[in-house]
Amino acid sequence: MTYMNKLVLRNCSISGSIPPYIGTWTSLKHLDLSFNKLSGEIPPSFASMGAVDYIYLSGNSLTGNIPGWLLRRNKIADISFNNFTMGSSGPSQCLQGSVNLVESYSAEVNRLNSIHPCLKRNFPCVASNGQYHSSLHINCGDKEATINEIKYEADTTPKGASLLYVSPGLNWAFSSTGNFMDDNINDDNYIATSASKLAVPNSDLYNKARLSPLSLTYYGLCMLSGSYTVNLHFAEIVFTNDSTYYSLGKRRFNVFIQSSGAAAKPVTKTFQTYVTNHTLEIQFYWAGRGTTGIPYRGSYGPLISAISVTPNFQIPLAVDPPKAGSREKRSSRASIALGIGIPIVAIFTALILGIYCIKKQRKSSMHEAATRNFDAANKIGEGGFGSVYKGLLSDGTIIAVKQLSSRSKQGNREFVNEIGMISALQHPNLVKLYGCCTEGNQLSLVYEYMENNCLARALFVEQYRLRMDWGTRHKICLGIAKGLAYLHEESAIRIVHRDIKASNILLDKDLNAKISDFGLAKLNEDDHTHISTKVAGTIGYMAPEYAMRGYLTDKADVYSFGVVVLEIVSGKSNTNYRPKEDFVYLLDWACVLHERGTLLELVDPDLGSNYSTEEALLMLNVALLCTTAAPTLRPKMSKVVSLLEGSAPLQPLLSDLSLAANSLSSSGVRRNFWQNPGESQSLTAQASCSDTNESSTIDIDGILLVS
Repeated sequence: MTYMNKLVLRNCSISGSIPPYIGTWTSLKHLDLSFNKLSGEIPPSFASMGAVDYIYLSGNSLTGNIPGWLLRRNKIADISFNNFTMGSSGPSQCLQGSVNLVESYSAEVNRLNSIHPCLKRNFPCVASNGQYHSSLHINCGDKEATINEIKYEADTTPKGASLLYVSPGLNWAFSSTGNFMDDNINDDNYIATSASKLAVPNSDLYNKARLSPLSLTYYGLCMLSGSYTVNLHFAEIVFTNDSTYYSLGKRRFNVFIQSSGAAAKPVTKTFQTYVTNHTLEIQFYWAGRGTTGIPYRGSYGPLISAISVTPNFQIPLAVDPPKAGSREKRSSRASIALGIGIPIVAIFTALILGIYCIKKQRKSSMHEAATRNFDAANKIGEGGFGSVYKGLLSDGTIIAVKQLSSRSKQGNREFVNEIGMISALQHPNLVKLYGCCTEGNQLSLVYEYMENNCLARALFVEQYRLRMDWGTRHKICLGIAKGLAYLHEESAIRIVHRDIKASNILLDKDLNAKISDFGLAKLNEDDHTHISTKVAGTIGYMAPEYAMRGYLTDKADVYSFGVVVLEIVSGKSNTNYRPKEDFVYLLDWACVLHERGTLLELVDPDLGSNYSTEEALLMLNVALLCTTAAPTLRPKMSKVVSLLEGSAPLQPLLSDLSLAANSLSSSGVRRNFWQNPGESQSLTAQASCSDTNESSTIDIDGILLVS
């Protein structure tokens, strides 16, 4: 291979590490291994390739530090969309000379503020002024144009072999990869121009277009979360007439734009998508298909004329934060800031915070404006005791506002309870309370917004179901366990949640689990072994001793956690899945499968074989241990965390007797509430999520474009 000049193995599903011997090919000028499944580090031998002019390793899973020699040389290279780690001397900007580094780091660096957002996963918002956008219009490859009173921004940067461009307004960017290797033209110009002005409506959008020989990604930055319509405008302007258009073949990349049937004829593709992390990503790439003749410069690869993105929702009215000055404004800020303090002690905290919130009455203009006066269009779900609305603060923060029904006395008690509980609790796996607000009888709580809604919807609602891999499911189980361990054993105020279920587990944009809805929570004082209380909770998740006798300890939460783990592993609802008429709950079926020695039958079929059988058995056995009928046999949540992390062994504690007791106890719970319906007035059979959202993908010809 001494005389190898070009090596292109793009999009070939190649896995494993890059062979070091490629670095010994001294004549190699062009190397393209992009869009494969390569892992490991860039071989050190690549530093010896003195003749190479182009290196394309984009779209793999490469790890390790980014080599310094790659950044120092004046060569065109693209290592974007990989999983590199941030070394001590790693780059902090996305374009180092002619090396494209966009989204090149692993998700671990997303928490670092020292590097540019373009290096991070999903290219988070780069604006420093908190300005968020709800629309985007780009005239790709051409100057600014106004079409139907809509201004399309200019996009005239000609280069593109390895380029990241961020617009002056910081509201969009594009990343371009690849060089036209079929000619000797050194012109680094990636804008196509029509030979004559097109005689079509809105021709200013189609006279020029942005080209890319390999991959072209546009980013809408700092977008408001919500549903959008994306219009992609295309016109074939490289083929100058229909004769060459038909003789050379049709340009085809992951969007087939020749449905118009002729050259120089506009076509618009429309898609619906949902933005959850403030970034819209639209990616095009050439998969090596489409043209039937020998490709020449510009006759293959993506070509895009214009992009238009418009919202499908009412735009929340941004509100400027109150400024210091008037007494009225100072009062407003005080009511907004409640709930972010240091943990204080016991019930007195709940009472003080509750009275303070209620007595500091003032018109809640900020919350009303943020939610457009609680407009129905911004309603995103039902919480434990009221509606939940999506809102937008002036700094771009998306919030969830839980509005308590003014007619609910029970709701008022739970409102005060929830303020007292959550304001004293700070943990990564508990939902964050920003504050509260009052106006007359109207009470509201303001929470952090959860982009992926709740676990129940992600698992059980067909149109919103998320494809969660095994690692994600394990992470969610561990997160819930850590949150409960904090409530039971680590916080200054020990709390029994009483209503742990899939709909009360919220998921952020990274699918981290956060426990929510503390309206039913009870303080667990250290000098009491248990609390006798009126039963309140959700049928199917309640421990038998609590459901039938009102005997409440933290082991009731442990039982509920075990049920949720079964749901996460199986992807099935405990209350709605009935494999046979004799089994009312998923837990019943799990006990039978355990007795048969076929517990792995519970694993979600959607996972196929892509899971660890050892971890699956561990999680399922932990779930059964947590749902043991005798509360004293259930482990503490700190023990559960150790088991799930693998730092403690799981002993064979599950006897046939305890499993039989499980079945009997669940039957007893059913009989108790079916025969005595009056005792179940404080119970719910099923609860909706506390806020609503949708996944952020659009799919074109099977290619994922937006994430």
